[in-house]
Amino acid sequence: MKKVFLILLLISSTLFFASNYEQVAVKFIQYLSDQDFEKAQQMASQTLLNLLKQSNFTFESFWRSLIQQTGDFKEILRVQSTVEQGYNVVFVGCDFEKMKLDTKIVFDQKGEILAFQLLNYAEKREYSEPDYAKVDIFTEIDCLIENKQWKLPAVLTLPEGEGPFAAVILVHGSGPNDKDESVGPNKPFKDIAWGLASNKIAVLRYDKRTKVYPQELTYTVKKFTINDETIDDAIAALDLLGQIDKIDEKRIFILGHSLGATMAPRIAARSGKLAGIIMLAPTARGLYILNALDQLEYISLLDGSINESESKQLQYIKKQLERIQKRQLEDDEVIFGIYKAYWYDLLEYDPVEVTISLDIPVLIMQGARDYQVTMKDFKIWHESLKDKENVTFRVYNDLNHLFMSGEGLSTPFEYQQPANVSHKVIEDIVKWIKDAISR
Repeated sequence: MKKVFLILLLISSTLFFASNYEQVAVKFIQYLSDQDFEKAQQMASQTLLNLLKQSNFTFESFWRSLIQQTGDFKEILRVQSTVEQGYNVVFVGCDFEKMKLDTKIVFDQKGEILAFQLLNYAEKREYSEPDYAKVDIFTEIDCLIENKQWKLPAVLTLPEGEGPFAAVILVHGSGPNDKDESVGPNKPFKDIAWGLASNKIAVLRYDKRTKVYPQELTYTVKKFTINDETIDDAIAALDLLGQIDKIDEKRIFILGHSLGATMAPRIAARSGKLAGIIMLAPTARGLYILNALDQLEYISLLDGSINESESKQLQYIKKQLERIQKRQLEDDEVIFGIYKAYWYDLLEYDPVEVTISLDIPVLIMQGARDYQVTMKDFKIWHESLKDKENVTFRVYNDLNHLFMSGEGLSTPFEYQQPANVSHKVIEDIVKWIKDAISR
């Protein structure tokens, strides 16, 4: 079926306030099906309205294009709420004459619709624990990471025994993630924590500051940088682990995913205390948003061609990225949901060069089916670091950005199917950590 869904690059560091999301989502679908497009438009955020305008879309043209392919709308089959990478999301199962589809509706902090997308209808969207988790040989302890005025709910997954244990701190990708880095029904950080703890390695994971304090952060948003989003809290997590008797403070590692992986070298250089870093899908550039253009082009080409509206989206994003790189942003200007201080800070950071300067063990892992951080990034890492004896590389041909297995081209739809982080990834991390601490 030809693409008729809207794509939004969810890179903002904001989160959402409470709202009756399910009722709003159902009402939005009802307005579309009743062809009351003016009321549907009133439920949309300005961000979404701008995206529609850039794409030469209206709610009317979207809906009419949809029903040409699916037949008339019949009824709502079910409504399910979740939090995905920190965003409040509602899936509305819709029955059309020719097919069933899930409408994924994402909300902003005002309770307005930030984005929506059509997905293949899935009967099940529930998390299932991985078969490699041995839940009877570890416990989970609630704790709190404190960093100045910020207090982040955390969970320490602690193996049974006296210890002291090697430990891993999990550092999230972009967006206001929860401690499990939830994406649809999937919880990659929970998988990793349980997999490592089943092998006598403790794991600390926590809710991201942008998830816990969305309102408070609006007061400092113009000065907000990656230090506020990621670095400072990872350092605070390291300090917390160092105070726990059953943790060996000389054997603490950072495991970062995506943005967290890209920032892992910066965390290591600043802390000076880490036993090593594990980087899952790191970008090769500090300004990670540069990958957005490749992502959108990839998604646009999934049906074999780039249409006019998609081409305009690509040109718009390219222009904004060029303005960031040329430092042409105004003080009060917001680009991709964030002020210039954030982007300019990243322009000063070269993750490859910082990693070259490290002498601690480094593990770089990449899924070959990943369309968000691709093998192009991995090749830069490999070419730059292949001669460093402290760096290990792993590539998995069947894994996507979440390090979950699949076949063929990876798509955004794939993230909505229940799966777990591959056992191969868990096994390789465990072996690498054991090798690193035995040196």
